[in-house]
Amino acid sequence: MAGAGQAGQALVLCLLFAGAAALVSLLLFNSGMLANTKTQLQNAADAGAYSGAVMLARDHNFSAYANRAMVANQVAVAQLVSLDSYLEDAASTHARLNDLVQHAQSLIPRSKPSWNAGKRSPIERVNTAYGKLGGPAVKSLNRLVRAFENAQRLHHTATAANVMFIVNEVIQKNDPQASLSTGMFQSATTLVQIDKWKNDYTKEYRANDSSSAADRFANVVVDEQSTDAFTRNRRSIPLPAWSGRPTALSCLLIGQPVNTTFGFVHGGGTILSSDKRRWLALDASMGAGVHVCRYYVPFVGVVYTTLPLIDPSSHGFGGSGGAVAGRGGAYGESSGFSGNPGSTNLYGYSLVIAAIPAGVRYLSKGPGASLDVNGGLQDSYRDLADLAHKPVNQSPELNGGQTPLTVEVERPASSVRTSSAFLGGASNLRLDPALKGATMRSLSSAHAFFYRPKQNSSAFTRTGWQRADNRAEMANLFNPYWQARLRDPSLAERAASFGAQ
Repeated sequence: MAGAGQAGQALVLCLLFAGAAALVSLLLFNSGMLANTKTQLQNAADAGAYSGAVMLARDHNFSAYANRAMVANQVAVAQLVSLDSYLEDAASTHARLNDLVQHAQSLIPRSKPSWNAGKRSPIERVNTAYGKLGGPAVKSLNRLVRAFENAQRLHHTATAANVMFIVNEVIQKNDPQASLSTGMFQSATTLVQIDKWKNDYTKEYRANDSSSAADRFANVVVDEQSTDAFTRNRRSIPLPAWSGRPTALSCLLIGQPVNTTFGFVHGGGTILSSDKRRWLALDASMGAGVHVCRYYVPFVGVVYTTLPLIDPSSHGFGGSGGAVAGRGGAYGESSGFSGNPGSTNLYGYSLVIAAIPAGVRYLSKGPGASLDVNGGLQDSYRDLADLAHKPVNQSPELNGGQTPLTVEVERPASSVRTSSAFLGGASNLRLDPALKGATMRSLSSAHAFFYRPKQNSSAFTRTGWQRADNRAEMANLFNPYWQARLRDPSLAERAASFGAQ
């Protein structure tokens, strides 16, 4: 049994141990709260940076869709110009079926059902109706192209102006106590990156001048995968023909009918002019045939006579059609822009196939009144500023990720629920470390990048989407394969953040 002087000594030890345990508990609590808050702040920073990169990727994809829409609409203009020329030629050829000479020739065959059916075709009325609609349709499509140009420009500017507002909103959704830092890092790093992305990484190019960038866009428009065969080289024509035995009367009743045939050849094509400001179309048709009879001539024997049949017209032989979208005037060129497919040369070789009527149209009549004097390729499109850039591999950093978005996020120390927060500011007991500037900060970075690879060499080895031509594709604004990813902040960015605190 302890002496009277020793009573209560264990209590002192218990109190000392309890005090030490309380200090350790507070220290662990502070460490846990700081770690948890730091994790929450980093997650908010990552969410903000990623959302910003998604906006940048979406802008690139919007530009790609707009470029595709502009290409599609300008191809549609070429199709309308082609149809205008084609219908004019078809109507002028069809009108000759009742020409006096043609009518007389059409009495030669015994039966000509396709010819009779073709004569009833309302092609002239169709051509007249289209003549009223073609010009307004071309003008509307060209206005739509210009609307896409403006939308592309405005979307790019609006993305650069609003990206930081969206980033900050996402940060606060993830951590209401956090926000973008308002210090030197944002003005010296983040805003500089956004300005570089807006003004340096992509560029608005002219689409209808003599530059290589304009050629790049024009090549996409006139490519055989963009235009259809009707636009490039049209050979068929919806006009009748006959083939069969001639009437006995046509062989003067003393000859034996053998055969008669008549048909049309047609050529036509549409080219983009060399200055890219005109769509030019030319179509021409020529008709020809033969009439064969067999006669028995005394002392000579059997004799065959072959009578050529021709297609009468104001041109002498055949007819033609023409159309233009762009400035009016003469044709002036037969091949046009160097990127036009070879099949469009000489307007679908109409100047060879139906040389006389096509030559008259080309040299004297011209393409006719313009469907839209502001036709041809419209003014501009957006693409990467460095069109010659060729990455050594398909990594995101080299294939579109050269312009990151790095953000610094902060949260006031007073919002962290450590021991000093509930023990009171006047307390002499502080176990939580003092934060520099009384602020907790986190850094995060992300970027947009292009990814549509095909495994075709050691330099491009990722698997994924497959191009039809079995080739890997570099970053561009014609295909919407832009996406976003987080990246590690660079040492320079970390140093800038540390130095700005």
